[in-house]
Amino acid sequence: MTFTCAAAGFFVLACSAPDVQVDAARFCRTAAPITYSAKDTPETRRQVRAHNAKGVAACGWGRR
Repeated sequence: MTFTCAAAGFFVLACSAPDVQVDAARFCRTAAPITYSAKDTPETRRQVRAHNAKGVAACGWGRR
């Protein structure tokens, strides 16, 4: 990801990340919600929840 920032001295005034929209669009085209099993570990469940939260935020999964 490439960030473009404008700085003055030690202060960063503004940053933009144009690749973020491209990455979100790519994610939405290729990803799908994941379900987990009762047998999955807590770490696996955490990772599944993080993946699904990204899909809700970036792609609107579960929204009508």
